[in-house]
Amino acid sequence: MDIYTGMESRITRGEIQEKLHYQPETEVIFVIKGHIEATVSDKVYILNKNDVIVFNSGLLHGMNVDRDAIICVVCYSYNMLSDIVHKDDCLFYCNSVADDIHSYRNLREIFREIVYQHVVLPHKTQCLLHGLLYKLLDCLVENFLLEESWDSTKANDADARMRQIFKYIEQNFRYNASLSGLAESMYMSASTLSRFFKKQTGVYFAEYINQMRLKYAFRELLYTDNNITRIASDSGFSNLSVFNRTFREHYGMSPTDCRKIKKTDIQKKEKEEQQLLKELREIGGIYPEKQIPSGITVEADVTAGEIYDKKWNKTINVGSMNTLMLANIQYHLVYIVENLGFKYARLWNVFSKKMMITDGIHIGNYNYDKVDMVLDFMVSHKIIPFLDMGARPDTAVRTENIVLYFEDENVQFKSREAWEETVSAFIHHIVQRYGEPETSKWIFELGYDIVHDIRCYEDEDYNYINAFQHLYKTVKEAAPAAQVGGPMGIAGLKSGSVAEFLRQCKDIQCVPDFVSFILFPYRNVEKNGEVKYLRSTEPKMEKETLEEINALLLREDIESKIYISEWNSSISSRNYLNDSCFRAAYIVRTLTQLWDCVDMICVWMASDWVSNYFDTNGIANGGNGLLTKDTICKPAYHALSFMNSLGKYFISKGNNYIITSTDKKSYYILCFNY
Repeated sequence: MDIYTGMESRITRGEIQEKLHYQPETEVIFVIKGHIEATVSDKVYILNKNDVIVFNSGLLHGMNVDRDAIICVVCYSYNMLSDIVHKDDCLFYCNSVADDIHSYRNLREIFREIVYQHVVLPHKTQCLLHGLLYKLLDCLVENFLLEESWDSTKANDADARMRQIFKYIEQNFRYNASLSGLAESMYMSASTLSRFFKKQTGVYFAEYINQMRLKYAFRELLYTDNNITRIASDSGFSNLSVFNRTFREHYGMSPTDCRKIKKTDIQKKEKEEQQLLKELREIGGIYPEKQIPSGITVEADVTAGEIYDKKWNKTINVGSMNTLMLANIQYHLVYIVENLGFKYARLWNVFSKKMMITDGIHIGNYNYDKVDMVLDFMVSHKIIPFLDMGARPDTAVRTENIVLYFEDENVQFKSREAWEETVSAFIHHIVQRYGEPETSKWIFELGYDIVHDIRCYEDEDYNYINAFQHLYKTVKEAAPAAQVGGPMGIAGLKSGSVAEFLRQCKDIQCVPDFVSFILFPYRNVEKNGEVKYLRSTEPKMEKETLEEINALLLREDIESKIYISEWNSSISSRNYLNDSCFRAAYIVRTLTQLWDCVDMICVWMASDWVSNYFDTNGIANGGNGLLTKDTICKPAYHALSFMNSLGKYFISKGNNYIITSTDKKSYYILCFNY
């Protein structure tokens, strides 16, 4: 034990056999190799490689170390612990074999650093090693220190008394330690205390005091150049003759001879330690994780920044229009818009049965009560509607081909005339209610669900282009600045049908303001008229798909914008990766790839409430939302928040990083691991 710091660390090899005993120090054992048998009170534990155990001061314990085992031992003196923790009794429950509550990862890592310093990086001073011993103690205090109430519930009277005795000895052995003074403080007679101490330790109190003084003096002889007289005085002996006599009785030689002989032994021991350290270097497994070289070096020209457009914080998908009548989804939408800065909220199934606008048969006398409730809410909160005027089912899927529930909630328009009149009346209603300046900000889309082949109306000669032409002309007549687009094609599937749609739009002079697609990391396989989804393993699948779309528009001489209406890492609404950091990393990685080849990316989606069902009774259920039902922000939410925090000027990006800057030359670097 270092008499000045009250700490010590050493690496030793068995064979060690310690009988049950008490000691004033707190001892921490870390098994580097092999296994040891540790006894605490009446319980025996077998510790293997990387196990940790604490032998508390004043508690009965013993240890048997195998011949080939190697352990790291760290000791803290009683006085040192009391001064640091400001408690008289510092007891730790630290036993990696028996404890299944605490995590021992940090403790093991600190021990590896300590061993690493012993073995690989010995420094000129002990400063770094002492720092690691303090770090280890801090970890013990913060995570394994027992409450004061433990003493009265779990410790026996003998252990409690022995800790009190050791406290007294540690504080007084170098001075005037007396059995009578200790007995008085413990409300015992000196004879009773003497018998108790002899029973617990095997030696009488005065003999133990002499052992402590001799141990202190022995270290002084070996590791200092102090003269014998001073050592005798500092150790607590009354005079030099008493010290010489006691020392000779115990060690069989004088203090002067001991200093000469033992220093030679120390040199021999140091050679043995060097051999042990060499062995440790060879067996490996001692290196702390953070010492392993890793990482990448990036050089970027910080003077070459350019302004870029954040394509990801414009539109958030919300759900069917009727879902926004729910207070929970309204609250979640406002929360996300206020905190993540989304400008648009995308809704679909405007003409669903639940909105009760029409029955799809009769023309006129439309009921806009529920529509007005939803749109009034959005406009009042300065959230701009992005309305998909097409039809789709209300559904949730567990896997690519397993559907949880499916409901066709849309009104079945019995004729083209009924649908067109309903659309015209709806557009004129919202322009009249909210005004042309407001509705000119809105986005209208006519999505076509190619998977389920859901059409806007019943007609033997149905053609999607006719429905799109009507929506386009109706919106442009009422609010010319409003955006109209489609067809919400599945990226990578039937590109020929999208090309045909664009050619037809040119022919009828209804070129969309934007061409919309949905994008998920799946390969879409069409077999016997049925579309199947297979997870793509291509790392740049999304990037390559967008490049194909850009090439398509270039071939067709179309200057429309490209909107990804729906985008996520999974189509499933019961995929726990949606709740994980995997999705967050996917979002950042994919946005890094896509932001220069698309005009808008609509995140899928706002809230887990949209896919609520009887099986969603947990805190997180694998839903697509950025928020759980309880408004817990998922990692995906934080990924978008990090992206929003990037600077105004783009400097550089790579497979794992984005570098940006601000006007004030502050640099924002976002790193990710996907």
